[in-house]
Amino acid sequence: MHNKFIRVILYMILATALIGAAILAWQILIPLRSEPLALKVQKGETAAHIAVRLEERGIIRSSTIFRLLAALRGSDRHLIAGTYSLGGKNSLLQALKLLEQGNTSAVRVTFPEGLSLKATLQKLERSGLAPYAVLDSLARSPELVFELTGIRTASLEGFLYPETYAFDIGSTPLELLQMMTTQFKNKLREAGIDYLKSSGFYERLILASIVERESGSPEERKLVAGVLANRLNKGMRLESCATVDYLLEQQGQRKPVLSFEDTRLPSPYNTYIKEGLPPGPICNPSLNSIQAALQPARTDYLFFVADRQGNNSFSVTASEHFQKIRQYRGSDWR
Repeated sequence: MHNKFIRVILYMILATALIGAAILAWQILIPLRSEPLALKVQKGETAAHIAVRLEERGIIRSSTIFRLLAALRGSDRHLIAGTYSLGGKNSLLQALKLLEQGNTSAVRVTFPEGLSLKATLQKLERSGLAPYAVLDSLARSPELVFELTGIRTASLEGFLYPETYAFDIGSTPLELLQMMTTQFKNKLREAGIDYLKSSGFYERLILASIVERESGSPEERKLVAGVLANRLNKGMRLESCATVDYLLEQQGQRKPVLSFEDTRLPSPYNTYIKEGLPPGPICNPSLNSIQAALQPARTDYLFFVADRQGNNSFSVTASEHFQKIRQYRGSDWR
């Protein structure tokens, strides 16, 4: 009986040790899902301080284990200063080795289609490449906007092309914006669009940004553009929820469903109360949406509403449209 009890204790100790070893291996060897970012390490900065920053930015799971591993490897006070590209591809051990060896590389950042200027610049800041305030000041300088785009307008909203970029870690804020606006011009040129010679292109870019945010799929963008163009041609207000979403986003708000009061907010971007297009784009659209805005589908549709599957249902008459609103939105619309 005594021997059996000892064996049980030993098995429990062994099981605990194995579980602990598995957790430790998971902490050290498995990457934590996170966005790539640039991390600047100052000369003389200790592993303990770096570890806290890495944990705060979601690069590693445990600052304590990072510090202890650095101490075991004898590198806790000898990490090399510099700016590093870190993120989900790096495990705790890989991140430590990069800091030990001084290996740096470009930071890959993905900007989805339909991201606003504000959200784009915030993503650049989170990636550690440049402060938001500096980027925002540049992106809203009319002189710089004209220099980068050839169009006289208030900001780079609409001109920062949505794509995955490999930014050099040493890039200046201006170089980041130049890279994205250059890609915008390259994409349009490859598609045979000479936007500086295209009459009314900026208005089409504004329309494209609304198409981007209102479309449930790339396949329906020309139809959405056709509806919006029909409403503009008939002198109808666009009544686009996406423009109100943009207005709320600029105020730091995000709502899954707009209320009736939201659609009454006074703003030139609120197309429920303002006729015509808003004064500028509401996001950075894809080439597909720009092409749709330049060549909308010819259709009799004047309305569309999002269904429960993430697509739009189109209608010719207001009565049909409101019937669909009641069907798809139900009590959400109030």
